[in-house]
Amino acid sequence: MRDRLTSDLGVYALSGLFSLVVFVVALTILSRTLPGGLGSRQLVGLVFGYLLFIGAYSTAWFIYSEIDSREEI
Repeated sequence: MRDRLTSDLGVYALSGLFSLVVFVVALTILSRTLPGGLGSRQLVGLVFGYLLFIGAYSTAWFIYSEIDSREEI
C-alpha cells in the first residue's frame, strides 16, 4: 500500500484529493464569512473554475500514465 501511495501516480491522486478538500473547506469558510453568503452566481463561477482545473489535472494525469506505460524499463 505504501508503494502505491509513494509512486508518481499515487502522489497525483493524493494531491488531487487534497485539492478537493481545500476547495470544500474554502467554500465553507466563504459561505460563513461573507456578509450575504455565497450567491449562486459566485458559487457557479467557483465550481466551474475548479472543474476546469480538475479537467486539466486529470488530462495531465492521463498523459503522464500513458507516457509511463510506453517507456521501456
